[in-house]
Amino acid sequence: MKKKLILLPIAGMLCYVLSSYSAGPGAKLLTTGDRTGATISTVGCGSGCHATASTASTALTLELYDAAGTTLITTGYVGGTAYKIRLKGTNTSTSTTNLKKFGFQVSAVKTSSTSTNEGTLTAVAGCHLGTYGGISIVEHSSALAPATGTGGTGTTYVVPDIPWTAPVTGTGSVTVFAVLNAVNGDGGSDVGDLWNKTTLVLPEATSSVAPITGTMTVCVTATTALTDATAGGTWSSSATTIATVNTTGVVTGVAPGTATITYNAGTSGNATTTVTVSTATPAAVTGANIVCVGTHIYMSDATAGGVWSSSATTIATAGTSGTIAGVAVGTATISYTVTNSCGTASATKTVTVKAAGGTCVSGVEPADIIIGTSLKVYPNPSRGAFTINVESAANTPAHVIITSITGAVVKEYDTTTNKSVEVTTNNPAGIYFVSARTISGVYVSKILTQ
Repeated sequence: MKKKLILLPIAGMLCYVLSSYSAGPGAKLLTTGDRTGATISTVGCGSGCHATASTASTALTLELYDAAGTTLITTGYVGGTAYKIRLKGTNTSTSTTNLKKFGFQVSAVKTSSTSTNEGTLTAVAGCHLGTYGGISIVEHSSALAPATGTGGTGTTYVVPDIPWTAPVTGTGSVTVFAVLNAVNGDGGSDVGDLWNKTTLVLPEATSSVAPITGTMTVCVTATTALTDATAGGTWSSSATTIATVNTTGVVTGVAPGTATITYNAGTSGNATTTVTVSTATPAAVTGANIVCVGTHIYMSDATAGGVWSSSATTIATAGTSGTIAGVAVGTATISYTVTNSCGTASATKTVTVKAAGGTCVSGVEPADIIIGTSLKVYPNPSRGAFTINVESAANTPAHVIITSITGAVVKEYDTTTNKSVEVTTNNPAGIYFVSARTISGVYVSKILTQ
């Protein structure tokens, strides 16, 4: 028959059903029962599950093993440690001989609040992970065959070991809920389908692993040696793109950021520490590189804590926040210098200062660098109201600046390419410059207002 099994990770609150002959997910009971006879008011399967099937006819064992599946854990879990959950059922009935298929469900929740998942369950072959009412449950994807026997007394139903990574240290007690249903497949709801439910309470064990010691900061390309007084453990890094660690605990900085370094001593538990990787080399300087005399532009750098400076303050000055002001025609090198425990280093960008007036527009580059982008400004001439559209093959961000012939900014806004924007200005009639910066480059156009 299409028998269903029920798991109640929240006793008396939620009830889930799953067909043991179905590849679909379990379905939450929204009424007081379904064709199996299960009732939502019953704790577990209870007397209302699968007609009057006897729970005593299917004996269950639910155990926690180490990640290798070889050592039984009886002292509780250690935060962050990988384990395997093992569920096994045995047919103890002397009258039922044809229970040749079975299904199951397993969840792990906080003992003190059974509506809260704890740790991470992972599905294995023949199973899948579903989320019902906020509870993560590993269950069969299709009917499973017994491990031994042909469906009669002594037949064993073994669920593939379910990987579970324990929650972080300090979580407290965790309860594993499990249900297993052995079915005869005769198409009717009868006492021949044997199910049972069980729980396993896992207290949080105290790790006997010594804390990690050493210097927890390192520069990019440099190393720092970490140690742990507990013997026999293995080292790992949570972010190898930030920091790597070898078999002896030597950490190498790869890129700025933080990484969690773990020393895993197996069943004894593990110890963790956070390593911060720093660099004196700042990120690339970004921003405009052309400024008119008497106006300013902005540069920025993603690395915090640096200082801005100019190689030629008679040409261009650099403010503390990256404001670059044009002083006289020429070029200057703008530097962003970072000093920390890793040393001193600078990122630079050359700024060109042009004479005010004419075609000078602060913050833009020569129009001939544009590839595949065009700037439409119409009507031209206009009476102070016109439309701007930056046309491009794809919709990308665009920054538009309108300046007077003297370089003064009249209007500035952010938009996207291929979007028409109506602009109205109350400035005197004359020639104005419109510049649009996109990922393709910068385009400059003139408009005459009357």
